[in-house]
Amino acid sequence: MDNVIQPIKIESFFEFQKFQQFFHLLHFKFYRNDAGRIVNRSELVFFTGFSLDIWFFGVNLFDIFWSMRRGVPSSQNLPVLSISVYYAIRGILLYTKRHEIIDFINVMDREFPRDLPTQQHLQVAEIFEQHKKRKGYVGLFAYVALGGFSIAPIIFYILAYEDRNAPILLDQQLLGGWLPYNIRQIHLLYPFVWIYDVYAMLVGVTYFTTFDTLFIAFQTLLRMHLNGLRRQIEQLNADDSENPVDEQRFFAYISSLIRRHQEINVLCDKFNDLFKLAIFLSDLVGATSICFHLYLMSEASDKLMIAKFLGPTMALVAFTFECCLRGSQLEEASAGLNEALYNHSWYHGSKKYRKVMLIWIKYSQCTRKLTAYGLVEVNMMHFTDIMQLAYRLFTFLKSRQ
Repeated sequence: MDNVIQPIKIESFFEFQKFQQFFHLLHFKFYRNDAGRIVNRSELVFFTGFSLDIWFFGVNLFDIFWSMRRGVPSSQNLPVLSISVYYAIRGILLYTKRHEIIDFINVMDREFPRDLPTQQHLQVAEIFEQHKKRKGYVGLFAYVALGGFSIAPIIFYILAYEDRNAPILLDQQLLGGWLPYNIRQIHLLYPFVWIYDVYAMLVGVTYFTTFDTLFIAFQTLLRMHLNGLRRQIEQLNADDSENPVDEQRFFAYISSLIRRHQEINVLCDKFNDLFKLAIFLSDLVGATSICFHLYLMSEASDKLMIAKFLGPTMALVAFTFECCLRGSQLEEASAGLNEALYNHSWYHGSKKYRKVMLIWIKYSQCTRKLTAYGLVEVNMMHFTDIMQLAYRLFTFLKSRQ
């Protein structure tokens, strides 16, 4: 964008959602120390969230085992419990990888262009505008979905209220589950239980949005570097290798591009190492959660109840789709280097140039992909597999009726 006057800082790509800042649920607060290194000063939020998670999952696991032992139904809301596990997995893995994430941000910071001409060459301004728009859409969806999901139980409670002795049904609770002293069935404490559920929900959701912000920012920056290198390759002129005056300078430039390619591949490998476990585990749990939500929607007759479960279902499907799409985009950007080299008229160059380019073409055939321990490749085919798994689980539950 020509109207950009000041260079964009890399920290701008890692700005989290506004509601995280409002509720002080920022797991990462980035700032630069005296040495210019990006560090985090917000680890206390992790411990606060994990304390609530330990309590939440502890009491609900107790309820599940106690109900199984007594042979009575538990008070669990399985779709909510499954999506809570989905969020908690991402939160736990963010915490365990927090030092590696900071190190990787600093590595990306060293690679990030600081001067305006280089940023214009890499199209940083255009990429950042797209990144900011996407962040705004995610925030808007979060406000609408979380607001609707939080208000729906209150509406059910008001419409179905009879007297203080009537039971508070699962549909009238935000998260459900078990609390000591039968607190969830005390009408006078309903507002306080709802506030507790809202805070627990926000803790889980912010795990997800933090993961989403970091994952998308890293992937966007990697694609930026890959596409920038591709444009440099496309601008190569094989005839320059025949010029004896500039031959040494030309091959020094080719060597710098090859080293740059190797450096970006290393960055892609580090990116994959950071997120592969989280993606592998949360995709499996996500398919289960989608199945449970579909089952409840198919059994519900109330349109408001269907709408309540439609929001989380659409969120899981949409973000699973985007995660797989981002994996495909990274793979395509990496494969684009091989395409640019192959389509380049390298065969018009000198013998030395042709040898170098053939070796480089061979190296570029090893495209970088987002994988989970080599078991799955995170791309659009993987998205199809997840949806098929969710549907098989759904049909299995329906067949057991």
